Amino acid sequence: MKIISGSRAFQKLHIKNCVVTLGNFDGVHRGHQKIIRKAIARARAIDGSAVVYTFDPHPLNVLRPAQEPPKITTFEEKAHLIATLGVDYLVCEHFTKLFAQKAPEDFLQDVICKRLQPAEIVIGHDYSFGRGRNGSVALLEQAGLQQGFSVHVEPDIRDRNIPVRSTTIRNMITEGRVSLAAKLLGCDYRMSGTVVHGKKRRIGFPTANLSHIKDLVPHNGVYAVLADTPYGTYGGVVNIGFNPTFEGKKRTIEAHVFDFYDDLYGRDITLRFVRKIRLEKKFDSAEELKQQIARDIDKARGILASRTNSR
Repeated sequence: MKIISGSRAFQKLHIKNCVVTLGNFDGVHRGHQKIIRKAIARARAIDGSAVVYTFDPHPLNVLRPAQEPPKITTFEEKAHLIATLGVDYLVCEHFTKLFAQKAPEDFLQDVICKRLQPAEIVIGHDYSFGRGRNGSVALLEQAGLQQGFSVHVEPDIRDRNIPVRSTTIRNMITEGRVSLAAKLLGCDYRMSGTVVHGKKRRIGFPTANLSHIKDLVPHNGVYAVLADTPYGTYGGVVNIGFNPTFEGKKRTIEAHVFDFYDDLYGRDITLRFVRKIRLEKKFDSAEELKQQIARDIDKARGILASRTNSR
């Protein structure tokens, strides 16, 4: 997959027979995957190219920063997930206040028709565009009739009657329901960061403190995780919270990686949240906490083992 910086740059490539899908695609969840796979299938059917058009930064980051939702995926994560689906081109438009002023009709003509030049477009049923998000699916379909491209509108998908949407997934993650969020995402929720030095507490379980780059952090508690390290993937447990047993003042993400004996300080790792084990709790002593951590580890090992055996 080639990543193109903006629709102007894409126009200069003179790509023919493009099947384009447009959206923010935060999380690249199962609903997004359905739309993107439809675009890929249509592109293959007409011997064309599958193109995903998106923005960075998020429009709300520019227009109303206080209202911007925390991201499920960074742009790098989003691009990687889109690439794994088999997309040919990812066009990332730099979103600015000036760009936000484009009326829907201008966005249609300048960006979609002139620069992207789609043979077909695939979108979700609630897709909107242009200033104030006033551009509708109906307006896009009308333009398609005039300009000669077809529009495919994909309905929402549901999992046990839960709509697969980015907002729903964000809420699940912030509530600690990471295993349910994973069902809607189609993969575990991931957080990457650099291992930094934390407060050294000798309770028999070495931990790696993660300096994370995401604002979307699961609810305080203990989780069974998979840790992707430069040395391979290991099981582990993660505590998110304030370490109330030690009167902690700062929220931290501390991972104990199973059967790992190398040095991770300064290294980048990714944590994949599998299941929440328990809420964070204040214990009466370090020894009581140590005993609980041992139980958490046993439970996490069981969760990870049963997951491996079920595959």
